Amino acid sequence: MKSVLFPAYRESERPRCPFCGQPFGRPPEVDPKREGDFYKWLCPCGAIGAYDTTGHNLGDALMEAIAFAYDDDLEKALAMEPDKDYEIRYLDGYRAGEHRVLGGGKTYKSGLGAFVFVKVKALRVIH
Repeated sequence: MKSVLFPAYRESERPRCPFCGQPFGRPPEVDPKREGDFYKWLCPCGAIGAYDTTGHNLGDALMEAIAFAYDDDLEKALAMEPDKDYEIRYLDGYRAGEHRVLGGGKTYKSGLGAFVFVKVKALRVIH
């Protein structure tokens, strides 16, 4: 599976969608209903974004974004294939307090937040 870190940010730049480049607003504080709940949103270009406040749970955030892309139908989402049915892109190094992305991609070391984006390529009917 190919994953793309996008884009190459200059120090302290505002975050933007890795598919279309459109800036997006600060994720609101989310009171999770269960462990692993992530704030998700839909970009005007059709990409689904999920925000991981720690940058350490991107796999869970990815699964939630994929399920969200398929109307929260986890069975249908799991039947889809990365790169064939959807693309994945990551944006890390997010400093929530300043709503900035730091250059260098150091989320896994620094504890900064991270985003995962999923964009469905084409709808596929599952029987």
